[in-house]
Formats: sequence, structure tokens, C-alpha cells
Amino acid sequence: MKKSLLAAAVVLAAASVSGCGAGGTSGEQGQQTAGPGDKPVELVFTGIPITEEEFQEQFGKPIREKYPHISTKYIVPGKGTELKDLIAAGTIPDVYMTARVNLPMFLDLKLGQNLDEWIKKYNFDLNRLEPNAVQAMRDMTADQMVFGIPYQNASLGYVLYYNKDIFDKFGVPYPKDGMTWDETYELAKRLTRVEDGVQIRGLSANWSNIFVINNQLSLLALDGNDKAVINTDSWKMVFNNVKRFYEIPGNHVTKDTLSDQIQERDFLTGTIAMTVGGGAAAAADKAINFDYVALPTYPEAPGMGTKTAGRYLLPTSTSKHKEDVFKAITVITSDEFQMNASKDGRATAMQNKEIQKAYMQNNPKLKDKNNFAYFYNKSASAPKINPELIGINEFHFAAGELSKVILGEIDVATALRTADEKLNQAVEAKKKQ
Repeated sequence: MKKSLLAAAVVLAAASVSGCGAGGTSGEQGQQTAGPGDKPVELVFTGIPITEEEFQEQFGKPIREKYPHISTKYIVPGKGTELKDLIAAGTIPDVYMTARVNLPMFLDLKLGQNLDEWIKKYNFDLNRLEPNAVQAMRDMTADQMVFGIPYQNASLGYVLYYNKDIFDKFGVPYPKDGMTWDETYELAKRLTRVEDGVQIRGLSANWSNIFVINNQLSLLALDGNDKAVINTDSWKMVFNNVKRFYEIPGNHVTKDTLSDQIQERDFLTGTIAMTVGGGAAAAADKAINFDYVALPTYPEAPGMGTKTAGRYLLPTSTSKHKEDVFKAITVITSDEFQMNASKDGRATAMQNKEIQKAYMQNNPKLKDKNNFAYFYNKSASAPKINPELIGINEFHFAAGELSKVILGEIDVATALRTADEKLNQAVEAKKKQ
């Protein structure tokens, strides 16, 4: 999934989890303090784009405080230190921290392991977590294996930001939680205008992630028989919904301004009335007078946000410290840890409303914003993945054709038909490998 400059400004992560808990409901479940016989161990983590210092402050310190015998090391991912590089060098980490989009790659590398033993031993209740991420993970294996634990909610990056000054200038009421895309379209039309020689655009969007990859209707790209199902009335509705925004006179884009990153970044210029995307810190730093509301929804799926895009803690099957790894996981998913993380702006994967409401409370620039908007909608369910087709980015083909629709190069019917054809060809090629 593409990273945006705005999304990078605020660390967000989505995790939805289903599956039965193995017992207790306490937020401190599974946390058994270190005993005198615990031998010192060092656990190696990698995966997310933070520094060693940030990792130790956010994760290493709380783990060490609960379990003094556990020390941690963080390998910053980059050139030569991505997971595949570490495997090639024989330095496989104990825990890989990553978004859902990378789970198939983790499985491809044969690093997944069934965590049921530790879930049962530590009475770890999966029901504490938002209910789609574990299921999305389970569906990646034929035996519905739990091989990771969600700890952050990345899809929370998707809300509707709006520039208050633009709304005030034109006397238009602010957006509100619970709006539909039709209502948002009407606002975009009213606010797209030229003022003092400056083009004001009604809406920009992180369109490929929100409308295609993490679509709110849980639309499939492949059916249960591994056949493409993009050329459907439901996908047609989604494509037409996106298309109409970019057909508003003055709200069009070009090849140079089409990308998700640029669409979100343009909000920082002060010439965009609304943007659908993620990340508030950058706007706050630019002193833009803004706020946000919940992501607009379709009438066909009221109250439904984007699909889960959570971050997971993935213990590697090669680790020599499997029980200590799970002890560290219980710390990171405890109510205490998650409450502190939520206050600092790291979105929780927990269903606990108090933790959700604490989001951003330690940020002086954002604490008074409509932060519960991130949790207003439910997360849409993610489609099941045929383990044999892991590695195919099935939504890439729909996004590629939608980009041509946005640019006015092809019509929707052609885009849907072409996306179907290209995806079927990719599946056929994959099965021949």
C-alpha cells in the first residue's frame, strides 16, 4: 500500500481481529512477572519505519519494566536490512512488525507459526481486539491459523479532513460525522471555485487505498474459484463515485498530480476544501485551520469504514525465545500500554472505548480535534485470500484502470473489463509457476 506524506506524519495502524478468546477479559491478561529463574534474553525486532531510539522508548522500555530479564534490539528496515536481507544474512529477527499487506510475504518466507499454544497458556483474549484483523489473518492460511497479534490500527488514517477557513469564507456548513459520499459530493461541488485568481478544489483523496484496496464495501477482486470479479455492478458504482468528483470543473487532476501522496499533500497548500486520507500532524504544523470527521460512507453500507489495515506483531518460527516473545506481546497489547500509545497518537487495535477516546490527548495541537472520528465507523471485513495466490496484488489491476478513468483516458466499462482480464492473466501465470 502506498504511503502518504500525511499518513507518515501520524503513526496510525489498524488491526481488526476475530476469533474466539481463550478465556479472561482483563487488559492485563497473560502478563506474568519475571521469576528468579528467568534467564536474560535479547529479542530482536524489525519491520516498521522508526528509529532504534523510538523503538526503545515506545516498546523496549515497557517490555523491560515488566520483564527485566528481556532486553530488546531493533533493526531499522532499509537498504540491506529488509526482512529478506536479514534472512539471507542468517540474522532472522524474533518479531516482525508489519502491516496486513505484508502478511502474505511473511508466510511465503515460511516464518509463520501457530500461536495457539501461547494464546491458551497466557489466557490471551482475542475478543479484546477489533473484530476483523485476526480474521483477515486467519483467512490467509488454509487451517485458519493465528500467526500474529494485531497491535495498532492503520486504517484509522482514513477520515475526511476539512479546511475551516474555506468553509467559513464561502458560508458553507462544516462536514459532520456520518455523511454519505453523495453529501460529500454536493459539498465538493459548492466549494470548487476560483477565488482571487486561486483555484480552490472541493476534494482531493487518497483514492487508490480508500476506494479500491481498502474499499468500504468489502468488494472482492477474485471469487472462490480464483476468477476475477471486478467487472460487476458494485465495482461500477465505486468507480463512478470516484469519477464524478474529478469531473467537477476545476477539481480535475493530471498525471503529475494524480498520486495519493500528492492528493493528500495538496491539502497543506490551503487550497483544498476537503481531503480524504490520513495524518493530521502535518496540517497542524502548517497552521492550517482544520478538523476532521468520519470517512463518508455508501448508503449500501452505512457506518462502514475501510477494510482493516492493521499492524501486527509476528513472532518468527525460527526464534529460540518463543515464550519470551509472547510475554513481550502481552505487554504491547495490555490496556496500560495501549492507553499510553493512544494518548500519544498511535491508534489502538483494542475495542476499549476509553482507550479510543484517549486518542491524541498528549498532542497539544490535536487533542481538541474530533479524534473519535477515527473510530466512528466500523472496519469493513477483508476478503479471504487463496494461499496459493499469495503474492498477487489483486487490487492493483482495479486501481491501475481507475487511474485512467480519473484522467479521462477510458470509460468505466472499459476499465472494469480490462482490470478483469489483466487479473485473470496474472492468476493463470501464477498457477503455472
